[in-house]
Amino acid sequence: MHLQTIAYHLERRIALSAIRSQFESYELVKREHSFLLYKITNNSYIYIKDYGSVVFMNCTNDLTNQIVSFLINKENSNINNLPSEKYNITFSDTIEVDFGTIQIKELNDDVAHIIMLNLAQSVALMNYVNKTSDLHDKTLVYSKQLEKMGSFKLSKIQMRKFIGKTLNLKNNIAENLFVFDSPDVAWNNKDLSDLDYKLKDELDIIKRHQGIENSLNVIKENLDLFNDILQHKYSSMLEWIIILLILFEVVQVIVEKLI
Repeated sequence: MHLQTIAYHLERRIALSAIRSQFESYELVKREHSFLLYKITNNSYIYIKDYGSVVFMNCTNDLTNQIVSFLINKENSNINNLPSEKYNITFSDTIEVDFGTIQIKELNDDVAHIIMLNLAQSVALMNYVNKTSDLHDKTLVYSKQLEKMGSFKLSKIQMRKFIGKTLNLKNNIAENLFVFDSPDVAWNNKDLSDLDYKLKDELDIIKRHQGIENSLNVIKENLDLFNDILQHKYSSMLEWIIILLILFEVVQVIVEKLI
């Protein structure tokens, strides 16, 4: 038996308290301030994480589309445009995670929680990787301009917006993905702990998070350099304006004396 599990990131935060009343027809098997885990049938689950991830395990396409459309407040949304990650769940006597397949011994609420939490983190990281890459590509344009022409076409307002985007992205990551600890259930059960470890290893969650942080630090360093260059440029301009004003005053005094 194969069960398909797919995770989406909606690129926005989800107010869990506001949606609980809309999911009363489903069994709420686990909940905390940051997530909701619903059981649809014995082998079917929906996991909603407040930082914008939603994971479907063995759910129909119609239900998946319906839930995603509801969460983003948009009818007939094209979920194919959202960051997503897909895994097939199979059953065996051993626990393995490899090449898009998660092999488990049995499926229960705790196992579903471990799998869906890791996929929720992974797809959120995918979204942040995309945004970080976009910022990096934009800074690269100005770096190349600086290399070729010795200057770049970037105003102070554009620079401030750029810095603001970078800081907001760093803050969002710190706020939403600051904890990668395993759920408590994983510490009390060897199979769950093994599954959690193998998922984190396969999905490279810790390394990808560190990679994003390093990339954002590089972007911030570049922007700081650009900002220093702009500040020097405007300082030099002000100096010339002051010099010209002084010269004007001197010329005016000389002309008045001659007259």
